[in-house]
Amino acid sequence: MDFICEAHLPDVYSYKIKKEITVLPEKNKYDVLYNWFNTAQGCRVVEALCQELKFVANHVSGRRILQLGACGDNDKLDVLRFRQRYIVSESLNIKKVSTYANFTNLPIERNSIDCVLAPFTMETYASNASLIDEIDRIINPHGFVIVFGINPCSFWGLSAILRLNSGFTKESSYLRNSLTVKHAFLNRGYRQCLLHSFFYIPPFKNKKVIYSLDFLNEMGKMIWPYPASFYCFVAQKYDPCLPFVDGGQDEVSIADATF
Repeated sequence: MDFICEAHLPDVYSYKIKKEITVLPEKNKYDVLYNWFNTAQGCRVVEALCQELKFVANHVSGRRILQLGACGDNDKLDVLRFRQRYIVSESLNIKKVSTYANFTNLPIERNSIDCVLAPFTMETYASNASLIDEIDRIINPHGFVIVFGINPCSFWGLSAILRLNSGFTKESSYLRNSLTVKHAFLNRGYRQCLLHSFFYIPPFKNKKVIYSLDFLNEMGKMIWPYPASFYCFVAQKYDPCLPFVDGGQDEVSIADATF
């Protein structure tokens, strides 16, 4: 796994996150996903996400990180090196969050977040365009976005599509492969830092069976027995600095600009 990083995050910002609460209707799909994270199956997945974040933590740090959605009561995703962490939920039934808001209309200033963490958030939207645009709005230049998603071609993807997984309802099974998410961010000027597939344990619900199959994850590091269940995509926002154009010059070609 190679991590590509071209800039460091500044430590001081003049923007502040607004402490506003947006009144939303109850979001059943987020409640279902939240409760699933509290099951033995969900807890094992959270552990796998943490292992990925520990590697990412060596390259990503800053002041403010925003997590879209809570991962159960025992949220262990706080392994990144950020001084302030905020969790936003679309469901008013979920406690221990910073605020409630629609993910496509966040009460947060533009360019005020150093990193956005989206664990299985893309799967809850039929169209990712508005969600990605909102993420792009709040991330500061050279900030990061970390997306965890489900591989549609994996056993977990099939389980979600067939509604065999209790964590995903009919309204929250909009699976997309990692390349689709990748190109959506690259088309907005982001640079890929990491794209890694992981977790080879099938979606069993029994805790003993789940942990007895940990050897499949070790096997997956050498050879894929079948497609990996999840992917981790990390990208960095990139704002090119165009040179100052003197009004006396007739024309400057974009090809002459240094990025």
